[in-house]
This record gives sequence, structure tokens and C-alpha cells, in this order.
Amino acid sequence: MSKTWIADRWKGEKTGPGLRWRVVWIDPDTKKEKSKSFRKKPDADAFRTKQEDALRGDTYVSAEIAALTVKDAAEAWMSGKKKPKAASIARYRAALDDHVFPKWGGTLLSAVKRQDIDQWLTDLLNGSAPRREGMRAHKGGMSPATVRAAFMPLNAALRYAVQEGWIRRNPASGAELPELDADPVIYLTHAELDALQEAAREHATHSDAVMVGVMGNSGLRPGEAVALTIQDVDLNRRRISVSRTVTIDGNGKPTLGTTTKTKAGNREVPIPPHLLPDLKTLMKDRPPTSPLFRTASGAALNMSNWRNRTWKTITTAAGSPAGLTPKGLRHTAASLAIDSGADVLMVQKMLGHADAKETLNTYAKLFPDRLDDVTAKMSKARAKALKKAKKKADPESS
Repeated sequence: MSKTWIADRWKGEKTGPGLRWRVVWIDPDTKKEKSKSFRKKPDADAFRTKQEDALRGDTYVSAEIAALTVKDAAEAWMSGKKKPKAASIARYRAALDDHVFPKWGGTLLSAVKRQDIDQWLTDLLNGSAPRREGMRAHKGGMSPATVRAAFMPLNAALRYAVQEGWIRRNPASGAELPELDADPVIYLTHAELDALQEAAREHATHSDAVMVGVMGNSGLRPGEAVALTIQDVDLNRRRISVSRTVTIDGNGKPTLGTTTKTKAGNREVPIPPHLLPDLKTLMKDRPPTSPLFRTASGAALNMSNWRNRTWKTITTAAGSPAGLTPKGLRHTAASLAIDSGADVLMVQKMLGHADAKETLNTYAKLFPDRLDDVTAKMSKARAKALKKAKKKADPESS
């Protein structure tokens, strides 16, 4: 049976009301009858052929789907988000409203072309792309990282449209994204880290000095450090339990989360013995649920405020390398651990990386080149094995 057919609405009469030739087909998605009428029979025949080819070739798109826009797909994708934290959702929403919708919001999904996406990325970089009304332009365009952040929800929305069968392929697939400028990875030596701690003691508080020491020796993320409570520290076992982090909510305010940044971030980190006296003093006579690190008034730390006030003061006083951030203390812990002989897996576990690849990508150059040591040991093992084999084959030669 044909998938489409033509009905004569006038039933053979020479005249009648409305358009005479009605092309009818069954929508494969809804299983409902669809139709379109024409005045002339050749036009109806041509449309019927086109529809039947589409149905047989599995390229048919209903009128409802054909009318869907990029904004429709993006909103459907956003409404289905469950796992991302509020801060991530807020970033997606800002990117859509500020950059994606001004350019693509009303564009039909079927009309989005790869070359147009590439041009949009170029326009974002040079500052000529459309943006939310009333939004101030970025002087000189946007950074590669910000361009990538704007592209991410567009790509996700188009990928979602493919999954739903609204379009056949994702036109954003393979789009050429700008290269990210690599942030310098700054490490402190033991002496530089001690100088920073002493600057914190002199220009800030004892709590600040201890936090610098813990972050610089144990590799905690800044959000993980300020989320710690007294009960997270076991001085007898010399371990700190990391099970949550301070994150940013949808309104840009810091909030205490119930999990770490990643699943692998839920871990125990070691406490170097030289930090135990300071931690013991800091924790003395304090309730288990009290924040481990706090302000001079006893309140929980706000990392953003701490970075703007305390961090700038103590790094200047200590003469720390330019560009050092609190995250640099995490890099410092990794570098000091590697220098002390820690292997990739140990560093991965300490930092809470999801896999060793992430650790190697960041710190590969810090691991010493032990190829000569390894090959020397291989030669010694070979000589020993051959000697043992020779002795077994000819006992009298020994």
C-alpha cells in the first residue's frame, strides 16, 4: 500500500468548494493522518512524490518538528538538566540569554549550518556577534574560554535535537573552537611556602596561616578547604576527610554543598607531621561542627572575600611569585609530593583526580626522568637471571 495518496475533494465534479486535490499521508511519528490540499493536480502529484520519497527514505519531518527553533531545543535541553549544580545551570542560562539566543534563538533547527556557526565563533572572538540587548560589549572581543562557554550550550542543544530526532545531524559537530591560553602553573618551594605561612601569621590570623599550610601540603581545592569542619580532622591518624565543597549557587552566592567537585574528590588526605602542632592549637576546645578555618570573628570563611583581602596582603608581604592564586597551593602540594618521591597514583589520590591521565596532563614534567635508573636495573636483573640459568644448566661450573 502506498504511504501517500491523493483524494479528489470534488469527487469528480467540475466545480466544488475549496482546493480540489488533497494529498494524504500517515505521520510516522504520531501515527496520525496528515494532509495538504492543492488547486492543481500536477502540484499535488509533485508533493505526493516528494512526501513518499521522504517517508521511504526515512527523511520525513513533520510540520511541527520542522517549525522547531534553536531556542526550542535549548529550553528542552535545559529543562531536562538534573545533575549540574546551580552554578552550572546559571552559567548555561547566562550563555544562552547573552550570546546564543540573540544570534540563534529564532533560527529553525533545519536552517543551522556549520559554516554559520564557525562565523559566529569568529564574531564572538572579535566582538561583533549579537548579544543580549543592553549588554555591554567586551572590548576587543571575548576570550577563547568565554567563547567556548558560549558554544557549549548551543552544541548541547543541537545534540539534544539529534537525540530527539528533530534533526538528522548536529551542525555544530567539528566546529573549530579557539585554542585556550594555558594558565601558568606556579609552584612554591618549601621555603616559599613557609614564607607565605609566616606572612599570614603576621598580617592575618593563625587560622589563615594553618589553612595555607594545609592547602600547600595536602592539595585541597580552595572550596574544599573552607568547607572543612573540626570533625573532618583526625590528628591521631593524620588524616583529613574531604566530603564536600563550597560552591556558587544560581545567584552567585557561596553555598556549602553536600558533595565534592567530583566523585573522586571524596577522599582522605594525609597531614604532614610538621602541621600537627598548628592544627592541634587551632582545634582546641572547639565543637565538632565548627568550621575548621574561620575569620577573626569566628565566622565561616568566604573564599572570594578571603582571596581579595587576605590573599593579596600575604602574597605581597611574602614576595610570592606574581600570578600565584590559592589554587597554586594545590599545585605546590603536588610538586612537593612528587619531589619527595610520590608516584602518579599517590598524587592522583591525594588531589582527588578522576584518573591518572588528568594528573599526568598537569604535572607530567615534574616527575623525574628515571629511564636510566630503570634500564640499569633491567641490565642487572638480566645478568642475575642469566647467571642463575647457567648455574642450573651446569652445576659443576659454579
